Amino acid sequence: MAERKLQVFFYGGYMNMKTLEEAGVAKRAFAPASVHGYELVIQPHANLVEAGDGVVYGILANMTHAELEKLYGDNINQRLGVPYFPEAMLVYTRGGKITPAMVYIAHDMKPGFADNTYVDSILKPAETYGFPKWYVERIASFKS
Repeated sequence: MAERKLQVFFYGGYMNMKTLEEAGVAKRAFAPASVHGYELVIQPHANLVEAGDGVVYGILANMTHAELEKLYGDNINQRLGVPYFPEAMLVYTRGGKITPAMVYIAHDMKPGFADNTYVDSILKPAETYGFPKWYVERIASFKS
């Protein structure tokens, strides 16, 4: 039997296919999507903060539990030293569908300046997926 997959919303570096491949996750199709009520910050890594009328753009993906453990347990938490925890949210697809998905957030990230190369790794997929111009400009604003 195939391992069960979950819907996950990626909004930071994991929107970048190269980053996912380096973390050991195989290529697959992703759907542009958004979450409402949050705002993207990159200080020093991508994260979400509550913002009543905010919108964050990203991609919706199907991932197995093993892949998520690899990404958020082995890769992010150990490499950055900041745990990201899953939260259930409603995600809006570009086609207007609303679906529940897991969204990973770091509640204890200490503020800092983002590395320009890291911001570029988020900026390129945002442009490729056709996120709104204002949102792409917001991502670029985190470059120093």
